[in-house]
Amino acid sequence: MQVTRLFKVNLYALAIMTVLNTLLALPPAVANEPTTESVAELKRIQNQVSNVVSRVMPACVAISDGVGAGSGVIVSADGLILTAGHVMTESSIYEIVLPSGQAVKAKPLGRNLDIDAGMLQIIDDRSTAWPHVNIEKTKPVRPGQWVVSLGHSGGFEIGRTPPVRTGKVLETKEEMIITDAVLIGGDSGGPLFNLNGDLIGIHSSIGDTIAENRHVSMPDFVKDWDEMKAGKRWGELPTLENPSPKKRRGIIGVRVDLAAPNCKIRIINPGSSAEDAGILAGDIVLQFENTQINDGRHLIDVIKRYHSGDVCRMTVLRNSQIINFEIQLK
Repeated sequence: MQVTRLFKVNLYALAIMTVLNTLLALPPAVANEPTTESVAELKRIQNQVSNVVSRVMPACVAISDGVGAGSGVIVSADGLILTAGHVMTESSIYEIVLPSGQAVKAKPLGRNLDIDAGMLQIIDDRSTAWPHVNIEKTKPVRPGQWVVSLGHSGGFEIGRTPPVRTGKVLETKEEMIITDAVLIGGDSGGPLFNLNGDLIGIHSSIGDTIAENRHVSMPDFVKDWDEMKAGKRWGELPTLENPSPKKRRGIIGVRVDLAAPNCKIRIINPGSSAEDAGILAGDIVLQFENTQINDGRHLIDVIKRYHSGDVCRMTVLRNSQIINFEIQLK
């Protein structure tokens, strides 16, 4: 088929470009930062990425309920699929499309919306084994570790295999892995791999910045394995299940240093609410509204409670001086 032929022809070129594409996708302030890897090390990583992609690509599937689209990955020869919980609607049947272009049906199993995890099962009379990947259930994910991300961005497209992105783990928080491997619409439910080709996460939510890409970690996914496989459904993910049709989430327009032990602002976006209010790069955020801010990730999570047009108070530390601001979110 055309898809299979394109996959074979373009795999080597994809592997060459994937590390470069990650760097090109970064904002200028990040892209210009020196890398700790040598050229030889980057070539070794490139070869590892190529090997991972060739092994796991056939198991990365597109999922559709006839209205929306998401991604998933097959993890067993009999066609068990892992995806994000919010990809699963109330549909009783889903269309699954493999990178080869083959379309099959799947039934929903269970889901845990508390961690955004879900399962589907292919229903088909095919006698041979489905392509599937190995799950890393025990080894901890480390900040700085290289990862490979796949997903059917925007839904399945004829003639296009799932786009591949690389990146690094920035941090692990509760049941989530945070990476700079950029996600867009349609990637939800897709797989995240280490450089051994083992599945370490499932794409969950798409961030406001390049450093806000969340993936459900496999150890947390596996904890609820038996219940989800048996069809049990529980939990709540209100920001994804019940989005407000009238209110858009507020944006402050800053980028924070996620590696810092505090909430230090690294970049102010031109024309942003932060720039309008007089916030400067280098300011350390101490408080937002009535919440004491611990670090950059905490600020991101707190701001998500507010909407465009909200006027919020923010306290920062600047050159040993504490300054209070009022900021109208955009």
